[in-house]
Amino acid sequence: MSTKTRDHTVVVAIDFGTTYSGYAFSLRSDFLKAKDNCLDQITCTTDVCNSGNLLSEKTPTTLLLDKDKKLVSFGYEAENKYSTMSEEERDEHYYFRRFKMMLYDKDGTLKLSRNTRLKDIRDKELPAMDVFASSIKYMKDDFVKKFQGMNLQATILPLQKYVTWVLTVPAIWDEPAKQFMEEAAERAGISKESLLICLEPEAAAIYCKWLQIERDNEALDTMKPGRRFLVIDAGGGTIDMAMQEVREDGKLQEISRAQGGDWGGIYVDEEYKQMLEDILSKPIIEAFRMKFTGDYIEMFRYFEKKKREKQTGKHVRVTIPSSLLEVSDDIAKCIENQGLANEVVLKKDKFQIKLKKYERFFEKVVVKIIAKVKEMLESDEADDGKVIIMVGGFSESDFLQKRIKNEFKNCKVVIPQGCGLAVLKGAVLYGHDPDIIAARIVKYTYGVAVNTRFVKDKHPESKKKLINGIEYCTDKFDIHVNKDTLVHCNEETEKNYIPIYEDQTSMKFRVFASDTTDPQYIDDKGCREIGSLTVPMPDTTGGTRRTVKAKFKFGATKITVEGIDERSGNSVDVKFDFLEDSP
Repeated sequence: MSTKTRDHTVVVAIDFGTTYSGYAFSLRSDFLKAKDNCLDQITCTTDVCNSGNLLSEKTPTTLLLDKDKKLVSFGYEAENKYSTMSEEERDEHYYFRRFKMMLYDKDGTLKLSRNTRLKDIRDKELPAMDVFASSIKYMKDDFVKKFQGMNLQATILPLQKYVTWVLTVPAIWDEPAKQFMEEAAERAGISKESLLICLEPEAAAIYCKWLQIERDNEALDTMKPGRRFLVIDAGGGTIDMAMQEVREDGKLQEISRAQGGDWGGIYVDEEYKQMLEDILSKPIIEAFRMKFTGDYIEMFRYFEKKKREKQTGKHVRVTIPSSLLEVSDDIAKCIENQGLANEVVLKKDKFQIKLKKYERFFEKVVVKIIAKVKEMLESDEADDGKVIIMVGGFSESDFLQKRIKNEFKNCKVVIPQGCGLAVLKGAVLYGHDPDIIAARIVKYTYGVAVNTRFVKDKHPESKKKLINGIEYCTDKFDIHVNKDTLVHCNEETEKNYIPIYEDQTSMKFRVFASDTTDPQYIDDKGCREIGSLTVPMPDTTGGTRRTVKAKFKFGATKITVEGIDERSGNSVDVKFDFLEDSP
């Protein structure tokens, strides 16, 4: 989808996060009139009124469905409604929270399909596609309702014509996860023609480009051409990092491939939960989750608030629900039995945790974040004036901010106000101008499977095949672009291929991707088939002297591949399907 060919009225970005989600929008007319002030033209939704004592500009990624799998509510409203339900009512509902990370294929073993199922907080299952689609549909419908209520005299119906939608995804996700989100959006009523996929660190980089962090004649200005900066997008589930450069034309290009991992804020929560299980036992915490689900939710909502606060004392006080006492024996005694009396004290309805113990909740993920930042900064050729910009909800953590500043004292560390909205606002700007990302680093090696003349002592005997009396080497990986190569938007590679048989009336291309550089054969480790296309060649005049062109187009968040029979002009596009057909 290209906004250049669309007469859209508004761009709406949906930031579907692990912990929090939200949407933002801006009118096309406002963007064109005030490009130099484009950040101020973006309207973000807020859900502060339902958030209790935790102020947030987004809403929790929490979905409540009824027994018929129909939407009841989303976000804070879902949390609050579920917490006040009776046990019987909860048994009749589905409650999903923080479920985005189930799409992250950390070690390459996840077989994601359209039928993959997802467990709710009480282990009841539904198809994951339904859960994601319902969540996206809620935000889509909420936008339409609120926009129409604003009476802006702007046309947005039909949506597929007048609205460009942008859906953010982590750059470290693989292709099946991205396709899963696209199909969930389509099921939610967003047409493919009106949808753009935006990588989260790129959205953050676009936002950062417009930040006033440079000083010129005593006044702050936005980043100038030649400026390089590392974006750390620290979310609830994943950490995405990307080194970007502002080009002379004002556009952005990647300097090194986006990297990161599952080191987000929810893993700090897991460390806190592990402490509770160490003190009370895992079965008791699970019993508490099942019996007092509302209090369980509120307990971690309070801990989320505590994570963002600046801690200045020797202890951190974390409130626990009184109902936790009902499912456990003497907690103070349990603390003592676990040898934690010098680190944790129960005082009325609060755990008083020593600061060093509390900071250890963060240590596992922060150490990994710092190591990856060091690696990315060392790989950058620019020696001076390095800038690190921290965005994302987890970047609001005072502890994470201090560790980054202490570890990288030679860098300028910028934490913009409202850093949790950086991805959301940047995604809106991307929807208005997708070409602002001028070049990207290719994540995989891409190519096609070919047969080539067999060469003794060069090709393995196992690959030799006799065709028409000629010895061929089969399964060769013919590379169109290698991983870690910088490619510009809309950049293309073309190669010509000839048929093996004189009377051949079609040519099939099997398209492959590889995690490695310079793979030799399609069955090498790290290679996988990602799609195929068959190009008709009806005119057999010319026999094996005919040519078919394979054209790869790079630079967007997805690649496209086209096959063209040069004699007839027949053209075929490949349809990639990365999702498994069965669970």
